[in-house]
Amino acid sequence: MTGRTVNKKYRIKSKFRFITALVIALGLCVGLFGFITGTYSSTAITKNEVTQVEVSAGDTLWEIAENVKTRNMDTRQVVYEICKANDIQAADLQPGMILVIPEYL
Repeated sequence: MTGRTVNKKYRIKSKFRFITALVIALGLCVGLFGFITGTYSSTAITKNEVTQVEVSAGDTLWEIAENVKTRNMDTRQVVYEICKANDIQAADLQPGMILVIPEYL
């Protein structure tokens, strides 16, 4: 060896095996990164947490929805979700009625 550089050329024999190996390696890197950083945490979807609200005289479903919504959610959607959770229509609202408000609202 007298200081000469040897240029080896590598040739891919099977594109399918090469791409498959790349995809698997990339998937392992993403999974390992998620595992190390803890970004893949899960929560139970079946957790049914609710709040109960008693309807007072003069209350409307719209006012109740405005008071209980926590996220930047459309009030019409909150009214719909309250009606669905309680199996009622807006006209069915009576003073003294207890409404179940899902926590995800």
